[in-house]
Amino acid sequence: MSESNGEHRGFLADLHEADLTVVLEYTQARIYAPGEFAVRTGELDRSFFVISRGSFEVLVPSDEGAKRVRVLEPGDLFGEVGFFDGLPRSADVVALEEAEALVLTQGAFQRLRLMQPRLALRFVLDLGRILGERFRASDAIAGPTKR
Repeated sequence: MSESNGEHRGFLADLHEADLTVVLEYTQARIYAPGEFAVRTGELDRSFFVISRGSFEVLVPSDEGAKRVRVLEPGDLFGEVGFFDGLPRSADVVALEEAEALVLTQGAFQRLRLMQPRLALRFVLDLGRILGERFRASDAIAGPTKR
């Protein structure tokens, strides 16, 4: 995740503790053994993950086999693009050690949206902020493009 103005804001960092507790009630904690897949390329799953413990690697398919593009640590997110677009997963995410992630399924998010619309909106807006930071960072790495 990128930093702006020297500050790093984690996902939902601006929520009051009571509101964060409510949001977390809609998640499920899942524990992964080393080498266990949390997400597989091609699967249709719209769940969203926040790492609470341990680390995961992101592997994307390439002509030479799976290529590690990123290591994710506690506080990092994955599955957010599929959460929004519902398309097949574009990478594998594999636990590097015993790890835990908080999982929000589409069904749980819909319940959050109906029961706590203000918090669901904050959730989506903050997720959009993080995606925006990632896209800007990838654009900066790729350099200017001609349109």
